[in-house]
Amino acid sequence: MPSPALQVEAEYTSAGCNCTYNGFDFPTRNLIVYGANNALVFYDLEEEKVVRTSVAHGGRVNCVRTIKFPINEGGLVSCGSDGSVTLWGKGESDCDFSYEPLVTKELQSGSITVCDAIGQDSNTVLIGCITALSKVVILELNIREKNVEVVQEFDLKLSVALDLVFQKFEKPGTNIVLALGMDNGSVVLYGNGASTDDSSRRIQLEPKLTLKKHEDWVRCISFATYRDEILMAAGGEDSFISIWRFTASQIEVSEFEFQVHKFGEYNVVFDSIIMGHEGWINSLHWSTSDANQEGGLVSCSSDQSIIIWDKVDNMWSEKYRFGTIGGQIPGGFGAKCSGEYLAVCGFQGAIQIWQVGSGDEAWVLKPSVTGHFGPISDLDYNRGGQYIVTTSEDQTTRVHSPWGDNRWHEIGRPQIHGHDLFTAKVLGDYIISGAEEKILRAFQPTEVFARNLENASEIPVDFLEHVSPAASLPALGLSNQSEDTGNSENFDPTYYKTLNLNARLDEDFLRSQTLWPEVSKLYGHVYEICCIACSSTDPILASGSQASKQQFAAIILWSAENWKNLGEFRFHNLNVTDLEFSRKGDRLLSSSRDRTWALWQVIKNESYSLQLIESGNFHTRALWVGTWSPSDSFFVTGARDKKLAVWIRREDSEVTEPKKYEVAANQTFTAAVSAASINRNNLIAVGLESGTIHLYVFRNEKEMSQRLTVLQTLDNSEAHHNIIKRMRFNPADDNQLASAGADKFLRVYRIKMLEDA
Repeated sequence: MPSPALQVEAEYTSAGCNCTYNGFDFPTRNLIVYGANNALVFYDLEEEKVVRTSVAHGGRVNCVRTIKFPINEGGLVSCGSDGSVTLWGKGESDCDFSYEPLVTKELQSGSITVCDAIGQDSNTVLIGCITALSKVVILELNIREKNVEVVQEFDLKLSVALDLVFQKFEKPGTNIVLALGMDNGSVVLYGNGASTDDSSRRIQLEPKLTLKKHEDWVRCISFATYRDEILMAAGGEDSFISIWRFTASQIEVSEFEFQVHKFGEYNVVFDSIIMGHEGWINSLHWSTSDANQEGGLVSCSSDQSIIIWDKVDNMWSEKYRFGTIGGQIPGGFGAKCSGEYLAVCGFQGAIQIWQVGSGDEAWVLKPSVTGHFGPISDLDYNRGGQYIVTTSEDQTTRVHSPWGDNRWHEIGRPQIHGHDLFTAKVLGDYIISGAEEKILRAFQPTEVFARNLENASEIPVDFLEHVSPAASLPALGLSNQSEDTGNSENFDPTYYKTLNLNARLDEDFLRSQTLWPEVSKLYGHVYEICCIACSSTDPILASGSQASKQQFAAIILWSAENWKNLGEFRFHNLNVTDLEFSRKGDRLLSSSRDRTWALWQVIKNESYSLQLIESGNFHTRALWVGTWSPSDSFFVTGARDKKLAVWIRREDSEVTEPKKYEVAANQTFTAAVSAASINRNNLIAVGLESGTIHLYVFRNEKEMSQRLTVLQTLDNSEAHHNIIKRMRFNPADDNQLASAGADKFLRVYRIKMLEDA
């Protein structure tokens, strides 16, 4: 296979963490690994960016955990909603994020909700899983042979287990212990039932002890070793944390003391009940690595608080508290501490990070790991290519820009809506978005956004005199209000000036302080908005909606000067799936689900209007994309029939007759073509519904069969693993390509030509 003619490097990857209770972990001190849709994402805490992604599941990743007593330090286990469990090990590279899937096992018991793993010996790993069918499955992995087998499976019948944790006990007769958090408020401990003198017999877990102190479901369990004792913490939906102590020493028990349970050669004593939260305890994690230090328990609750507990004079007390007070957003799914860093995953996919400080600051807030937590439906660059706007079915519109050297970050969240958002485009300084509510909304930037853009990207802004300081969203409202005219009593528009940039890149600040005020609503469509196109030369935009009849499939033209409807233009019989103005602004290309494309002339008189000048139908299935080349000399269409077609004007047309477009080249793929973009070098980026990206170069001077040449292909781990919804080359930089998909990922690539292709 010939070497690729260009090199593609990921410059930026953004994706929210899956909204599950065990969605991320710390395999090493400065690395966070979290599940995003079907992939694992590796985030470097020192570089403060995503350094790698890898796909090993066919469904959503529900749980990611570090292997206890791993064969290779930092091994991982993950499970997915497709019923698969994957063991990850370090690759040949020395870098911290060089994890590769060692083996994947498909179970036939439905979705796996929780998994955990522990090393039995130098060659064997024991894996435990809880399935959606209330079954616990135990698997054994042989490292050398890379073979995994189910060694035990037991049905919980009418009970439900919410957490599963392995722990290694040193005393014989216990060794590896499995703890299950149950829906009746108890923790059930399983020990090995196999005889110790039969070395050939595999481990067989049997219930040995049931500990009950909670009045509601036990949602999380965590173990820690303290001197020669083992501590177990359990958190429940009753908002309490129970602490149990396992000790091998003899205990003198009086009639006034707690009951002592026997577990193998250990005595089990109830130690404490910790009260301090007002909501469900969603996760517990022992942060201390010092076996001689008792404490360092991190708890995360639905009441939006995270607490680090310490034991002083035999009393558990709150040492540090994190989180927010009030607000409408639920608390965190989970919190983990690596010693130097504390990370908390929220209910909207963001991971907030604190680092141990120095001096008077015990903990310092760091930029959050942010990204969409629902399928991304559209993206667009602003005219100068300084930032990217994305919109998603998670009902948010976000702005991403470069941040320092070779990094990007979300710097604003102009819209937090109550409806799923399907499209968004940039028109001058405005953002225009469309949703399932059938109307378009226009938003204007704020001073907060301008300062964030200026500080993060060092991009000078020239619109500060004409914008509001900030915006807010009224309770139970959908329209953002400018703080000049809003009625918010608790919002301080100068608050951001007291914060450093790290604090302004935190999830709480982005969500509450970076909204854009809404300047207009555009009514006209009967059904959900599908697509928007904005002219780069004139103050106009066009929009299309869902439709099953021609009367509803009209393209509506709007004025951005007075936000008025300039007319409805009908041709297509089904919904318009894509719209794009030519770079000169004189033509509009529309693509439709009725398998046709149409070319419209922009008429500029006292007002603006459209005139149909040509249409075509090469494809046999619905068209998903139609996009112009920067020179306006040709355009491409992509469809569900898995074909990409390049359309160019015929040279043999007579002067008196408008030049017609014909297919100059076409390419068939293995999946439907769902996105495409072209740069000034005639490099065509093609995105498929399978998630892969293909880069082609178009040369019209060659024979028709040789006009399209593939230069590079990006697989699911490098590109996307679900439908690619939109791709765009940076209008100011032909070597930068952005893509967004239904897998929740936004990716920005840097393309470098290696040779003349």
